Amino acid sequence: MKDHQNMPYGIEEEVDLLEYLHAILRFKYRILIVAMIGAVAMFAYSKLVDDIYMSTSVVAVNIKEKPGGVSPKDYRASDALGLIEHDFIIEAAHSNERDRLMARMRSMKFSQLFIEENNLLPYLFHKRWNAREKKWEQGFKPDPREAGQIFNQAIRGLNSDDESGLLRINFKTRDPELSAQLANKFVERFNRFIRDNDASELKARREYLEARLNEVENIELHRSIYRLMETQLAAESLLYARSDYPLEVIQPAFPAIYKTYPQRKKWAALTFVGLILLGVMISIGFVLLKNLRSGLKEYQEKHTASQAENDKTKTGDKQQVTPTQPQTPYQGDDWVD
Repeated sequence: MKDHQNMPYGIEEEVDLLEYLHAILRFKYRILIVAMIGAVAMFAYSKLVDDIYMSTSVVAVNIKEKPGGVSPKDYRASDALGLIEHDFIIEAAHSNERDRLMARMRSMKFSQLFIEENNLLPYLFHKRWNAREKKWEQGFKPDPREAGQIFNQAIRGLNSDDESGLLRINFKTRDPELSAQLANKFVERFNRFIRDNDASELKARREYLEARLNEVENIELHRSIYRLMETQLAAESLLYARSDYPLEVIQPAFPAIYKTYPQRKKWAALTFVGLILLGVMISIGFVLLKNLRSGLKEYQEKHTASQAENDKTKTGDKQQVTPTQPQTPYQGDDWVD
């Protein structure tokens, strides 16, 4: 079935599906051969890529996102703590406390600390590390900032589930055992990191109270300071007694059985299908280009013939001039005698 459409400049395009199908069938073996070669080449290339194994640890975030207040129902501490002790000893919760916790988890400070404690620099820069001699290549010095970026982008991943509120901590390395170890150590070390920060703040407040106790002489102020120091000890006891703060392990990470990356069969299949589609498009493009050239050639011939006919018509009109009778000069009247 042919569909004739008037194209610009007087070109007529004839769309024939059989012509396109014929072109595809004519190049079908070439397309299949190229697709198979490309798929094999992609599979061979994937063999050069290191196998990556991912282990995941599922944790729950033990924080209260609702801010504390002066109302008894909004106390974050126990009823034994007064309002002054509550505001001084225990910092009020923030409305975005979960986001703040995630930001600390992704922070460069904690990432560099975790890299240093687990000696991950030789792994992150393994191409510049001489494993036999246990030293770096001559002239190379690892940059902690670059190591932190590689760690955050390629090694550790954080995925938060909004429905359940659970947090998935992923680690991807070339060793399945190492991935599981790092995922479990990350949770433990982050809990200790948060507790140490809170403990340092509590210690600074306790030292301030002790200094003020030696400075003031008022008995009522002494009682208030002793009360604050008592609540200080209670807050420290609660802090160190919770081993699952702020992350509670729901499911620890286990070594992966199968690799996560690269997906060699998927790569090869996608390459095969992609090259077939590309070959079909090229075959159709050849037909379109052929029709376009023939249409342009036909248009040029018609235009040349039409121009020549117009020139011939103009020339003929100039040559067709109407003849006139020659005029005889006046010789006077003829008189008859």
